[in-house]
Amino acid sequence: MEFQFANARLNIATQCVIINERSTQLDDRAFMLLHYLLQRRPQICSHAELVKLLWPNTVVSDWSLPKLVSDLRSQLNRAGLVQNCIVTVRGQGYRFAPAIEVSEHELTGTLLGTGTGIGTATPAVTAQSVPMRGVRNDSALPTRYWLPVLLIACLCFIGLMTHSTEQVPELRYGEPSGAIGRILWVDDNPTNNLQEKRYFERHHIGVYTVKSSEEALLLMQMYEYTLIISDMGRGQEPLAGLKLLQQLRSQGDRTPFYFYTLIDNQDMLEVIADSGGQGVATERPQLYGQILSHFSTNKNSLSD
Repeated sequence: MEFQFANARLNIATQCVIINERSTQLDDRAFMLLHYLLQRRPQICSHAELVKLLWPNTVVSDWSLPKLVSDLRSQLNRAGLVQNCIVTVRGQGYRFAPAIEVSEHELTGTLLGTGTGIGTATPAVTAQSVPMRGVRNDSALPTRYWLPVLLIACLCFIGLMTHSTEQVPELRYGEPSGAIGRILWVDDNPTNNLQEKRYFERHHIGVYTVKSSEEALLLMQMYEYTLIISDMGRGQEPLAGLKLLQQLRSQGDRTPFYFYTLIDNQDMLEVIADSGGQGVATERPQLYGQILSHFSTNKNSLSD
């Protein structure tokens, strides 16, 4: 069986995606994810449904599925896929892109992927066809070559099962009982903001902290946030926060965005405003006043 979509074919037998006549091998979970979304199209597959399918009887981080989706998209893009085939349905899950036409082909005889035509299935045997029995298939590998391949595949499977609880970035969050909203806080040194985090939690606001823009973008595919707080520089990137803001705005995301950092450069303040940022705070009382204005909460005190 093969699925043909856009300029690609997914070969079920080999777990390969064939794009522009070049074969790209998918690992087990990436293949299962793409195959399942194709089978369920155009339905939306929930986050919980996919996690249960891909990591059965295993407790994994909330990051595992978004990271797998992101890695699969990147692999397909690098291989030459002309359209993004996995659509994120915010707050619900993922589905195969409904705008992409999909066709299915039953395979008989040799496997597709070595032919020259996209999506052309091997013709069925007819009365005039040469009988298959006793005919040597020159494209088939001798048995002595398959044994090492099978051995390596078994070892890889054992290794995969051994490391099924994969290492993923730790999500630091707080969701008070009866939370009135959520803050996504991006800072590569989250311990610097513990006092501010506790302040917001006392006002029944959930605070989710991540260390990078990449982690922030993954979380925003899964959850709704009332607003975002970010630092400006991270690691070797002095304008990481500004670039995150600009990327979100270019994607049409209008989530309120605040910087909590020392910025005394008027030109930079104007750039932030022109990029769609809502404000900059340098001290706790200033930050508290800006942030609480977005929540229906009792602002009796802005002190520590």
